[in-house]
Amino acid sequence: MVNKMNTKLIFFTIFFASMTCLAWGSDNFARIRDKQYVSCGINPDYPQLAYKDDDGLKGMDVEICKAFAAAILDDAEKIKLFNVPTSKIGQALNSGKIDIMLGHTLLTPSQEITQQVLLIDTIYFDRQIFAARTITQASSMRDFTEAKVCVLRNSPSAVFLKAYNLKYALGFKLLEMPDLEAAKQAFYLNRCDLISGSEIFITELVNNFRAKQPAEILPEDIAYLPIKAYSAGNNPELNTSFRWIINALKLAQAENINMQNIDTFTATKDPVLQNLLGINPNTWQILGLVPDWVTNYIKAYGNYQQILERNLGSSSKLNLDMKPNNLLEDGGFLTYQSFI
Repeated sequence: MVNKMNTKLIFFTIFFASMTCLAWGSDNFARIRDKQYVSCGINPDYPQLAYKDDDGLKGMDVEICKAFAAAILDDAEKIKLFNVPTSKIGQALNSGKIDIMLGHTLLTPSQEITQQVLLIDTIYFDRQIFAARTITQASSMRDFTEAKVCVLRNSPSAVFLKAYNLKYALGFKLLEMPDLEAAKQAFYLNRCDLISGSEIFITELVNNFRAKQPAEILPEDIAYLPIKAYSAGNNPELNTSFRWIINALKLAQAENINMQNIDTFTATKDPVLQNLLGINPNTWQILGLVPDWVTNYIKAYGNYQQILERNLGSSSKLNLDMKPNNLLEDGGFLTYQSFI
């Protein structure tokens, strides 16, 4: 009798658990639609990626977050941004505090596993570079042999720097700092001869430092840093929908659909473009998203290349080299998939 009761208890436990999963799976966006905004995590060390001016919120992270809001809520303005340090990403995602982690985020494989997060996509590539405290006449990095180099502790940048140092036998003395602010202050206070990190961070640092004394960015690249977006690890279906949102803007770039010519594609007979633009709404509806969100978003913000150029490239204060962020067929690293 006891065994039969236990069997029934186990059965009903599994049954109700499965029904809960089905209820969640039937509308992955219920929580977002209930609160009526998309919450995106940003990195507090990279304010140039999400900031406020007289015209409202601006920056790469802002415009990517708006794409999610346009696709899910049919309103690109329904977003909220939350500062999330790297160590708290998994907690913020899996608790529901944020829906997507953007920011200047690059987790190691062990961090992805321990924090229980899922990769959505690589959203752009940054470069890891060096800055020197003074203008030098150096002809190669060997002129900096045995230099003291500041870098962020337990970061991909530290790993890449150690590998670079070993490969070229430069004898660098690495000063690993607990956070980017500490690394910046150590550089300002002359505790290190060089500092290494992402081009976005280094460019901002040198521009500020030059107001006090000469400094320069060295031409050497250490590595390319794939900056990624993440979602909670407990919902792969939601992650799939998120991934296709990013992919759609890259595909629009590949098809040369932009804010200037988007209206000329309304009568297209191409089935891939009909799916992409919501002329055939079925695929977007299966993903639980607004069918014509791509058309509406591109009219306002453009395709992926236009977003990158405006926020990171020559049209921005950062003025970064955008070659790594071209599509693969154009000599860059970004990839996409046709919408079929």
